[in-house]
Amino acid sequence: MAKPLIKLSARQRVEANASGRPVPRPERCPACRSRHIKFVPKGAVPHIDCEVGLCLVCESVWEAFPALYVDDPVCAEPCDNCAFRPGSPEQQDKEKWRALIESLDPNNAPEHHFFAGRFYCHKNVPIDLKAGPGNFLFPKRKVKFQGSETEIADTRRMRTCSGFLRMVWAKTGVKKRPRP
Repeated sequence: MAKPLIKLSARQRVEANASGRPVPRPERCPACRSRHIKFVPKGAVPHIDCEVGLCLVCESVWEAFPALYVDDPVCAEPCDNCAFRPGSPEQQDKEKWRALIESLDPNNAPEHHFFAGRFYCHKNVPIDLKAGPGNFLFPKRKVKFQGSETEIADTRRMRTCSGFLRMVWAKTGVKKRPRP
């Protein structure tokens, strides 16, 4: 029988994040915040190649973080199925990959483009199963833009992709901070 994970206080979680130590994964549904969830192993949900979280209340499905993971994307390693891992399936089509990288360049984006120069982790983000795997329901918020109300991605509730950060560091020559 697996040993239960130790619950961390808010202060312990902040200290772990600041030092790059692993913490237990969130045990709440990312959509409705319910604690009535379960995790199923890789292969239990068709077309999703990793462990999956299921909400027993709202029926959301999401790719789960490992049982212990580093929350701070600056210290974390890329996820097991991150597009930015060397040799990932997303990088096999060189033209599509180049187009994605160019779309992330803040110099190529319109002034109002909220994702300019950023890429966010898909772990712990509900999946739109009607649209198929890979269609993530990132959190949104309402804002006024050019006189009308619109919904945009709520990046305050999103986690920057660790693999993306490593790519940026490699391209810019910035070294990642050393691990404690």
